[in-house]
Amino acid sequence: MHHRPYRLSQAVSAAETSTALIAQLGPQHRGHIRRHLLELSAADRYLRFGYAISDEQLAAYARQLHFSRDAAFGAFDDSGAMLGFGHLAFDRSDGTAEFGVSVASHAQRLGIGRSLLARAAQHARNRGYSLLLMVFLPENQALVSLARSARMQLTQDQVEPRAYLALEAPDAGSVLEEAWNEAIAAIDLGFRRAGAGARATSV
Repeated sequence: MHHRPYRLSQAVSAAETSTALIAQLGPQHRGHIRRHLLELSAADRYLRFGYAISDEQLAAYARQLHFSRDAAFGAFDDSGAMLGFGHLAFDRSDGTAEFGVSVASHAQRLGIGRSLLARAAQHARNRGYSLLLMVFLPENQALVSLARSARMQLTQDQVEPRAYLALEAPDAGSVLEEAWNEAIAAIDLGFRRAGAGARATSV
């Protein structure tokens, strides 16, 4: 299959993404990730993982996230609450990074999945990966819409559909842009959480 490398500005336009803060996550965010996943509805859990995953299995998934190998991203509201979570797995040997995403029910259809996809694609590109992959269930129309809006190439598999986004090679500009944006996002998230904590203790 041939994958034409789209520019990220063409494939995942920042102008069409949400206004939620997107920040890279680390081990210190495991609790936020676990809480977000546990709050997903049974239907959203099924669409995200492909089976009826239990609370215990979700907690184990959050504990076992390999931040030194993979990458994780969160979408946050003004109070620092997590609205969406994206996991970018780098454990494939074919130059492909696999992306999975979940969005809280009250925050769906606001462009958060698209924002997380854009951030993940930038990160994968800057680490030399040439292809980003999403695997999803045939009934997951939200992922189909996301893939189409991002101009990803979809397969017509009736059991395990896939969507591919070809990535350009990294350059100095793309690496510096990611580093700068992530530094600002980390500072912003810290302020949002500090403000939320101050409001909580003053009540």
